[in-house]
Parts: sequence; structure tokens; C-alpha cells
Amino acid sequence: MLTEEEVLQRRAELEKRRLEKKKFRRRQIIVYTLLVVAAIILMFITGWYSYRRGLETLPVSSTGEQRLLILFLGTDDFLEASVRADTILLFSVNPRTGEAGVLSIPRDTRVWIPSRQSWDRVNAAYAHGGPEMALEAVSNLINAPVKYYVQTDFQGFETMVDLLGGVEIEIKKEMRYVEKARDLNIHFLPGKQLLNGEDALKYVRYRDSLGDVSLVDPFNEQYDGRVERQRQFFEALVDKVLSPSSLPKLPRLVSQAFRIVDTNVPWELVLELSLAANKFSADKIQTGVLPGNSGQINDAWYWLVDAAKAQRVIKTLVWGEPEPLRLTVLNGSGRSGIAGQVGDLLTEYGYNVVSRDNADHFNYQQTKILVSARDSARVEPLAEFLGAQIETADVTPTEVTVIIGRDYNITR
Repeated sequence: MLTEEEVLQRRAELEKRRLEKKKFRRRQIIVYTLLVVAAIILMFITGWYSYRRGLETLPVSSTGEQRLLILFLGTDDFLEASVRADTILLFSVNPRTGEAGVLSIPRDTRVWIPSRQSWDRVNAAYAHGGPEMALEAVSNLINAPVKYYVQTDFQGFETMVDLLGGVEIEIKKEMRYVEKARDLNIHFLPGKQLLNGEDALKYVRYRDSLGDVSLVDPFNEQYDGRVERQRQFFEALVDKVLSPSSLPKLPRLVSQAFRIVDTNVPWELVLELSLAANKFSADKIQTGVLPGNSGQINDAWYWLVDAAKAQRVIKTLVWGEPEPLRLTVLNGSGRSGIAGQVGDLLTEYGYNVVSRDNADHFNYQQTKILVSARDSARVEPLAEFLGAQIETADVTPTEVTVIIGRDYNITR
């Protein structure tokens, strides 16, 4: 039997061992924590280094701007054999500035497929050779290498919209379509609506008498049809993703995205784009449809690209080269012929003046320039030259209205 002194000594030894174990565990935790932190830092450094090296190989525009090009493919099913791409969008992103362009490519677009040495529809290229052949065809179309793709099916699309809490869209006219064979029942009434994933899919799949895409106003280069609705929906989707209410959801969205998409985009690019999310905003993103018209070749219907117009759109959306501003000069001062004189003067200085007319009244005291928020910085030199006040308005980008007021000095 132990004496009282021996018991006290044993207790002291046990307490000493307990404290030593506690210190050892604490040291272990600190070491492990440091190793994890070092691993994370190393991961970020490696990712950043790889990303910076990747930037060096990105396609470069004539203005020296580098762009990350990603082809988005929306399909019926990942696994179905010979499935064709229903939605094709080319994303062009400037990772440094947050500026981006999105080019909608109609699925019936006639393209040259180098590996097959033949012309075919762009969605047929996907059916023949998957994303790789689609990348090949689109690269040939824009005359620049497109290396990366993101593919999702209908279910993935629905999931992403639901994760965002739905997307609000303005429906211009009643949409009604029933197809029992495919269990498809679409019915939307006009007005602003919040669409969940299921309804959003119905909206982008809906086809009316205009089909996939139609040139409804050749003079103003306006398109309508399913491709145009998909473009409009994408704009609404971007607004939702970049809204303050969605920013807390971005980490979850990114993690979920890898479960519902197939992609060859390297993780370091995804990481960098996620970290640079604060650079992106809806007003920095331009969208458009690949210009062309429907046509028949050898008994087959295609979307035939208008090469001259397409080159201009590709320069703007893919390479970020500013589209020329289109100026309308209006007489708001009442002085006879002032709109024509100012229009001629601006034309001499290289501006694209498309119209000269009278304003809604002649009592404008201040010369004004009405322009979209996206183009406001581009008209600052013009405003200084005219002594005008810039006002942002809900107008089509690149469309600028100059209203000559009574303060304008003709000798300027």
C-alpha cells in the first residue's frame, strides 16, 4: 500500500505526463495547421503561376487585349449517343478588367469542319465529335483557337437556376406550345415573371413561327426567335448572378457547377475567375447573335453567316474592340439648320452620324448627350467638344442622341 507521500508523488507524475501530452498535442495542432496553411498558400501560388503562364498563351486581339475563350454547349443529355447541341454560346472574358462578350451561335450555322473536310451545321459537329469537334468548328469560324468548353444538360440547367432562386424575365407576348410526344407543355402570359428552373428551361426551349432565329429587321440588324430569347435570358441570368443577393451563394454555385457540368477548364482558371468575381458586372458584358440569315443549300436549310457583319460583331464581342458609336443629332434650340450643321461638323471629325432631325421641342437650354451607361465614358471627349451634359438613359448600346440646346455656340 502506497504511503501518502508516494500517492502525492504519483499524482504529480501523472499530472506532469498529462501536461506534457497536452503540450505535445498543442504542438501537433500548430504544426498541422502550419502545414495546411502552407499547402493552401502553395496551391494558390501554383495556381496563380499556372494561370499567369496560361494568360501568356491566350489569343490576342489587334488592340493587344488578351481574351479567355470558352464555348458553352447546352445539350439534351450527357450520355445519349449522337446528341446535338441545342444551345451554343461563345464566352470571351478579359480576366484583368472583367469585361466580357457572349456570342450566340445558332445551332444550324453552316461551318467548315477541318477534321471532316466538309461543311455542316455547327450542332452536327458536336454530334460527330463531341465538344472537341465543336471547338474545332467554332475556332475555324472565328479564326482563333478556342481551347475550353463547358457542357451541361437540361437537368443541370434547371438545377443552376433553382440554386439562384429563379431568374426574372420580361415575357413580351403569350407563349403557348404543346407537344405530347415529348411531354412538353409551355404556357406563359405576357409580363415580368420569376422563372424557376423548370419554367426557365421551357422558356429557352420554346419555338414559335420564327424558329431558332430570324432576321426580322435587316436595316437595324434585329433578330428574333429562340436564339434571341436565349440571349435575353442569359442577360437576365447574369444580372441575377452578379446581384448583391447572389454573391453569398457564389461559393456554393461554383462547387455545384462542377457536379452538373462537363468541362476541360483547368481548376486554376476557375479559381482565378472566382477570385476576380468583383471585377465583373452586368454593364461590362455585351451579348449578340452571329449575323446571318436562313438559306438553303443542296435541299438543306442552314443559318448562313453574313461574313462582313459577322467580322464586325466578332471584333466587338470576342475581341472587345469598341463598336463605332451611331449618333443622332437633334435640334432642340429652334435655330434653323443647326442639326445639319453640327451633324456635318461631327462627320468631319470622324463620328458616325446616322440621322439629323428636330427634337421633341425647341426649349432645350442645355446641350445634352443621351447615352447608355456602358458608353458614357466613350462620349466624354464629344461632350467636352460640344460643351454638353452627359445623361445616361435606357437606350441601346452604341446609340447616342445629341440634343443641341440654346447654349451651343456655333463657332465652337
